Amino acid sequence: MTSSHDEFYLADLADGTLAGPEWEAWLAAHPDLAAEVAIARQVHALLGELRTVPIALPADFEAVLIERVRRDATFLGLLDLWLSGFGRALLDLLDALFGAPPTPAYAAPETDRQ
Repeated sequence: MTSSHDEFYLADLADGTLAGPEWEAWLAAHPDLAAEVAIARQVHALLGELRTVPIALPADFEAVLIERVRRDATFLGLLDLWLSGFGRALLDLLDALFGAPPTPAYAAPETDRQ
């Protein structure tokens, strides 16, 4: 397998295209690659969350995020935090703030001028 094939198969493992006991055994036999698949699965889960709200993401967002997580484990912690429910709460808050219809402008009460 070449590097590009590795990434192709790892993506298939991450998104569930390749699944089953034989693939789980393969992952158990390759712990370094299993860690890569775990990262990709978390990124896929994040993208699933982000697809529920009207956010425009760059075409290469997934690849860039996976690369960032590979280079810095702090991002993996942030993904864990996001997927633990904090991210959904943040999206709900943003939707409430920016997705709600605008409130009418304040109008001063009318008074009788007689």
